[in-house]
Amino acid sequence: MISLFNVSKRYGERALFSEISFQVSPKDRIALIGPNGAGKTTLLDIVAAELSPDTGEVIRAKSLRTGYLTQEVTQLKGRSILAEVCSGVTKIEGIRKQMQDTEHEIETCRDDATRSALGFTYAALQSEYEALDGYGLEARAEKILAGLGFANKNIRSKTEQLSGGWLMRVALAKLLVSQPDIILLDEPTNHLDLASLIWLEDFLKGYPGGILMISHDRAFINGLVNRIFEIERGKLTFYSGNYDYYERTKAETSAITQATLENQQKKIEQTQRFIERFRAKATKAKQVQSRVKQLEKIERIAPLEPENKKVSFKFPQPERCAKTVISLHRVSKAYGSKKVFENLNLTLERGQKLALVGPNGAGKSTLIKILSGALPIDEGDRKVGGQVQIAYFGQHQSETLDPARSVLEEITSAAPEGTPSFLRGMLAAFLFRGDDVFKKISVLSGGEKSRLALAKLLVRPANLILLDEPTNHLDIPSRDVLCEVLRTYTGTLCLITHDRHFMHQVANTIIEVDQGKVTRFSGDYAYYLYKKELVKSERAEEIPAKAHSEKQATKIRRRIAAETRNQYDRARKALKQKIEKIEQSLETKTGEYEACVAFLSDPAIYEDKDRFHEIMTRHNRLKKEIDKETAAWETLSLEYEDLNADSA
Repeated sequence: MISLFNVSKRYGERALFSEISFQVSPKDRIALIGPNGAGKTTLLDIVAAELSPDTGEVIRAKSLRTGYLTQEVTQLKGRSILAEVCSGVTKIEGIRKQMQDTEHEIETCRDDATRSALGFTYAALQSEYEALDGYGLEARAEKILAGLGFANKNIRSKTEQLSGGWLMRVALAKLLVSQPDIILLDEPTNHLDLASLIWLEDFLKGYPGGILMISHDRAFINGLVNRIFEIERGKLTFYSGNYDYYERTKAETSAITQATLENQQKKIEQTQRFIERFRAKATKAKQVQSRVKQLEKIERIAPLEPENKKVSFKFPQPERCAKTVISLHRVSKAYGSKKVFENLNLTLERGQKLALVGPNGAGKSTLIKILSGALPIDEGDRKVGGQVQIAYFGQHQSETLDPARSVLEEITSAAPEGTPSFLRGMLAAFLFRGDDVFKKISVLSGGEKSRLALAKLLVRPANLILLDEPTNHLDIPSRDVLCEVLRTYTGTLCLITHDRHFMHQVANTIIEVDQGKVTRFSGDYAYYLYKKELVKSERAEEIPAKAHSEKQATKIRRRIAAETRNQYDRARKALKQKIEKIEQSLETKTGEYEACVAFLSDPAIYEDKDRFHEIMTRHNRLKKEIDKETAAWETLSLEYEDLNADSA
């Protein structure tokens, strides 16, 4: 267990946080959240003993083992990938080295008594090695490496051949295989594809130790954590539950606090008016003194600190273009002897919002570069429709910003005809507010640079936008901003992202890229997962052609066809029941919500503090539930229509 008591840290005049106290225990699943620059990584460094606090105390259990995955990884040399991962289990590696040394001594020893003593030493070492499952270490490491996307044939190659993203996976595998009591993770999903991310989430769900992590992936946090620590304006606030629960609780608490504050302010103002009005009247002296004492006894509620609220801003929309925006016909692309695509056909239509999914190395970034025209093709045709303008956002787009310019100057360079109010409104929507617009780009964080690069791209939007990992380095509020912008965008969008929540909210078509082929799924990410599971179940029933006679094969085909129809029928029935249940719930809750609105429109309700809190809490809860159920109803209705179309 790790305990922090009244820990504070500052850099120069700036206090990151003050007098923070909390504990991290085995079985904890904690997400540390907060805006960029709030001090999350600094706090994680203190927990990991990589950094000392200015004041306060950090207490760690003597036998506690912690493992820390930072955002930066050093270049690894001299070992294979597998050997590097296994080296993380220092105790097993130490015993293995002693066993090797003892074996060598036994081979070279000429004295029988010494050789016998060495034999006993070797047996003791071997017994301890077996107890620690040393012989199973490589198998565990191979399993973890496979989950993180490493092909078995490559894990014995040298680590110096790997890029930064793959080195980060090695560091993560090394940490996981060492099985520390508490794992500390700083943005563990940044360099993972979807398959590896989902594997990691499942692995950590069953992990026996505690987890404290920083992540900006809402779906990853929701699927894993049971506590939220929010660091904001130097303070740490604790919430039980996942990120969705944190959002609901924080919004409800803020609404109640604001309503209570306003109610208190009204009472104070009424009392002050009474005092001012009757102060000079002797007949009212007793009542005035009573009111003065009342004011002195009131425990004033502190005003809520301003939050990063959404700015009401209408984003510019692109001009209309041809129905077929871009098409690839029999396109081939290779890097040396490695063929990425061969005879590839793909068409993007006006208004589509597509997400490319597939394992790392499948060719997603290559495909999006081909679509943008940034990468030439070896064979085939690439045709761009009439009046189509293309904007491309690469993974290193923020590096194209001019560090000598201010934020405002940089966006002005992209739209010199834009009015100051329009440009500042655009920046405010991307969370650059007030004096932030005058910051030099050279002092911005990675997340701030990504936000600015996206704002610059969208200030004069093209009618075909191509985005390669636009959510990298963005915190959750920034991702929410971008998500809302792209949801209202009327042009054609094609993006790569490993953020499942973001993809589900934005994309209406999924393109799977794998082994040089592309497969289109006309639906959102949830529909894609559903169809993949359906394909798996059908493949499990595939007929080995040589194992059956034609008559047997025909019977099996008919049975599979009947089972498939039954699957569709069951799925349709289940969806219909869910839709009807949601419709009934919406009808009931809408009536209750309207009743709450009627109560809140009555001024008398504000005189009864407890009753007001009760109605306000119910009002906010119902609004959230109605919005959530309406979105679910829309999604299920689309799935129901797709099922009817598929089975027709």
